[in-house]
Amino acid sequence: MMKFCLKYALGFAVTALVSISASADSVIINDPYVREPVPGRSMSAAFMTLTNTSNELQRLVSVSAPWASSIEIHTHLHEDGVMKMRQIDSLEVPAGESVTLEPGGLHLMLFGLETPLTNELPMTFCFDNSECVAHTARLFSPM
Repeated sequence: MMKFCLKYALGFAVTALVSISASADSVIINDPYVREPVPGRSMSAAFMTLTNTSNELQRLVSVSAPWASSIEIHTHLHEDGVMKMRQIDSLEVPAGESVTLEPGGLHLMLFGLETPLTNELPMTFCFDNSECVAHTARLFSPM
């Protein structure tokens, strides 16, 4: 009886793992890069394009990295003729579409950076359906 239960439990675990891997591929992260921080500062920004290859809305809810103490999703707003950055709770990526994070628009704010940063920066992007995608960003020096 124990062998029978173990066999089905193992089969279920493998099926669940395959499902997580397959569905995590529904959002492709294209060309992620982190702007090199200004000397003496421990904050910066990251940019990329998120492409949703699924038939359902995907919502980015968090991003983490071992080299940053916190990462926030930000947008820019025009208020009374002044451009302001504001944190947002999540970022929607519509089915079959792409959303670009770029300077002057949507972006990730990175705080508490462990400097100096390396050229390859691992990041984890998590969505509201509990799926996460690991990716490596490159370090970009604007100078």
